[in-house]
Amino acid sequence: MLLSAHAALVCLYGLRLFAFLFWRQFGQDSGWGRRVAALDKTPRLERVPVILSTSLFYALLASPLLFHVQSGGFRSAPSSAIASAGCVVAAVGLVLEAVADQQKSLFKIALRTAGAADRPFTGGVYAFSRHANYLGEIVFWVGVTVVGLPALLAPGVRWYARIARAFSMALGLIGIVFIMTSATKRLEGKQATNAATVWPVLGKDGELDSYKKYVERSGALVPRFG
Repeated sequence: MLLSAHAALVCLYGLRLFAFLFWRQFGQDSGWGRRVAALDKTPRLERVPVILSTSLFYALLASPLLFHVQSGGFRSAPSSAIASAGCVVAAVGLVLEAVADQQKSLFKIALRTAGAADRPFTGGVYAFSRHANYLGEIVFWVGVTVVGLPALLAPGVRWYARIARAFSMALGLIGIVFIMTSATKRLEGKQATNAATVWPVLGKDGELDSYKKYVERSGALVPRFG
């Protein structure tokens, strides 16, 4: 049961990501399709390093599921409890990321349709976390990793294999946390610059003050309530 849930969560993540990127590329005029088309014009050999490195990275992220499969599932009560908690965390992260991506995309579509100046979305889940989609990504992979933790102590696994499993799981999780936190810092700087220049001019009166208040009442990544 837990092994099936673990596998289903990882599969749902991939399907959800594919569906969202497909919709963003072909279903809306966001400029994303043009960027992908530009990439398609690059020589195939130049794309190989990006494809291989991305594939390896996602393999590391999904390695807890592989080790779960190799362990044949978890039967002890402590292992089942840990895996169950991880599944709940992963499910919460998956839903959060899906909701955040959709809310932000629909807001951007509405702005373009109305011919309004671009500005950050401050409603929905973004009212608490300014980069809620990145938070959902981190939470999901933390959950996936937690589900696989009992595989590190599974019976019949040699000590060096345990070390290799721990290294793979840690490398994937540290990598996604680093990527998401780095992207958060980069966007925070960009939004702060826009708040002081573009938004007050192109947006409504008091846009600068409203953005400052938004920053004060929300968290960059970790949610802030109240």
